[in-house]
Amino acid sequence: MTSPVRGLIVCVPTASLDDYVGAVEVLIQEGFTRFALPAGAEAFRDVVMIFGRRATFGALRVGTAEQAAGAVEAGATFVLADVADDEVAAATGDVPCYLAAMTPTEVRAVYAAPSAAGALIYPADVVGHALAARLTELGLVDRAIPMGGIGAYAAGEWLKAGAQAVCIDSTLLGDAFAGGSLTSLRDRCGSFIAVEKRQEA
Repeated sequence: MTSPVRGLIVCVPTASLDDYVGAVEVLIQEGFTRFALPAGAEAFRDVVMIFGRRATFGALRVGTAEQAAGAVEAGATFVLADVADDEVAAATGDVPCYLAAMTPTEVRAVYAAPSAAGALIYPADVVGHALAARLTELGLVDRAIPMGGIGAYAAGEWLKAGAQAVCIDSTLLGDAFAGGSLTSLRDRCGSFIAVEKRQEA
């Protein structure tokens, strides 16, 4: 299996290629290097082709083995699954696949799956970043990636607790992928990039 993804992952919505090009370009300029696109996005291959030398791209919203294999074939270097099905993880081959979990019991079950790289904690905004400390107490945080409504402070808390990576989405992106202001997007980047820089220091 290839090296697991680490740090902040920007999870972007389904959008037109034009919106992807404009918004992803701004995000890369501001310092983001890891992205996840919906596996069913029509522009998936084009985005990877355009930005693949400057950033890493994974797939999210993956629910079947067929979707997982298709995402890898399209260029995904990691997969974030909506399900806790080891057949989905097995379909990605050497590409890391993170299976869905929410409670410590579910996280343990995912870690026991032979093909899973780790657990995707979703929806993270429902359980809150306090779960990070609890997973640390149980020795379960190191292969966890939380996703869903996470702000800069919560992202920092997850990383500080030892989470492998953190997915960020609407709190950073706003309406940037639906024709919204790219200037406003750029303004929102600073607090998130600061979180990652503190983690790397």
